[in-house]
Amino acid sequence: MSTTGHVGRDWAAFIDLLHAAGPDVWSVPTRLEGWDVADLARHAHWGMTLEAEALELAAANTDVADADAPAGAHDADRRARGVTHDGPVETLVPALRAARKRLLAALAAAPTDPGAVAPMPYGDLPMALALHIFVMEAALHRSDLAHALGDDDRLHPGTHAAAAGVLQTLWGTLAAAAMTAPPAGTGFELRGEAVVVAAEYTPAGWAEPTRAPAVVIGGDDDAVLLAAYGRLPLTSPRLRLQGDRELALRLKEFLPGP
Repeated sequence: MSTTGHVGRDWAAFIDLLHAAGPDVWSVPTRLEGWDVADLARHAHWGMTLEAEALELAAANTDVADADAPAGAHDADRRARGVTHDGPVETLVPALRAARKRLLAALAAAPTDPGAVAPMPYGDLPMALALHIFVMEAALHRSDLAHALGDDDRLHPGTHAAAAGVLQTLWGTLAAAAMTAPPAGTGFELRGEAVVVAAEYTPAGWAEPTRAPAVVIGGDDDAVLLAAYGRLPLTSPRLRLQGDRELALRLKEFLPGP
């Protein structure tokens, strides 16, 4: 299935779940700390709209922002163009449908040349990485909503590779937000059935492993990825922890977000 297919399917499933659940679910808590279903739905609208905007700008070969602009300088402009949704919760489902339609149209028109970039607010991304992020975001947030509503929260198998690729590529970026780090030389390997993500902490930061990992977190692809993204406790019986168990249980201290 194509990127458009994965993104379209998971966001459609998100919207359909929300619509079918009815008006009494907005305050239901999610597994994302401090977020209820309404918060998750507003974030989904923001994310889809932001992604669509980046693809539209890429297709038009237009920069999203001046490189020297201060962080957050364009937030007001995005708000003015509807990137955030602050309306009543009753308007969220129609707004999500419109955002999905816009995103799918932008995906269909996105540039495909090897050097194409997606101008995201936090910097230009290679188009291939951006598309994997869009797949990962749709898959995880559909899973988040399904979990909150008691539905099947497993990721669609076709999204596993994209979610693993994003984690591998952005491991160092995500880890930069950590308040602590493991001992230098410590390697982590997330080992699913088909996906493997690995990194080693060195005095210079996170890098590709050069030795056998001190920690191996294994299981099926779905369990390993949900744990890596903070959606499944590392104590889950779906996971197998090998090596230094204490360090394994601290994975999200070293790799916070998203």
